[in-house]
Amino acid sequence: MITKTKAIILRNTNYGESSIISKMYTREFGVRTYILQSIRKGKSAIKPSMIQPLSLVDLDIYEKPNSSINRIKELKNTPLLLNIQESVPKKTIALFLLELLNQCIVEEQYEEELFDFIAAQIIFLEREPLNALFPIHFMLKLTYYLGVEPQGEFLMGTPYLSLEEGIFVAQSGVSTISKETSELISLITNSSNWSSLAITQAARKEGLNELIRYYQYHITKNKKMKSVEILSELLR
Repeated sequence: MITKTKAIILRNTNYGESSIISKMYTREFGVRTYILQSIRKGKSAIKPSMIQPLSLVDLDIYEKPNSSINRIKELKNTPLLLNIQESVPKKTIALFLLELLNQCIVEEQYEEELFDFIAAQIIFLEREPLNALFPIHFMLKLTYYLGVEPQGEFLMGTPYLSLEEGIFVAQSGVSTISKETSELISLITNSSNWSSLAITQAARKEGLNELIRYYQYHITKNKKMKSVEILSELLR
């Protein structure tokens, strides 16, 4: 049965002499794996450049619910992510987002709202001027769609974010973070104009590292983020 869906490319693996196995997050079916045959020998209408990781694509697919690997009839980029590919800082952010998404999105997860959020954020990264707060903003907003959003906010009575409990608390403890970083996370979470906030490079780096720890508590189970150090160095 041929059906249509939208997808985000998560990971590609070379298969045989000329094919590629592509892991994609689809809007209607969640994570799916597709084989693109002869794509590396120029015998396919779909080119390797069209399935760069994090690309947004429209698909016509032969969907078999019980099949571990399906086939694609037609693929179109919507839109082309030229700015991300040409900008080293934006490409570095894209690699960070890919690593995060590959750790967070599980096979059976197919909420359309989650897909729409991620797709909108990719388009924002492509079209808007680079903002060093974008990775933190993305991580915080993603917690909402993953069901682990920090509860409460930074106030005089609750100035510490507990990473383990996922709430703002009154007293510091083993899993709480500093008042300064707790305030930063609360500010970005609750600000509709987060992109205009003036935050130092040191504060951004600390905020990013603490959010990675938050994800390790609640989602990624202590998996490390290999791309974070490069990202921290670029986004000064």
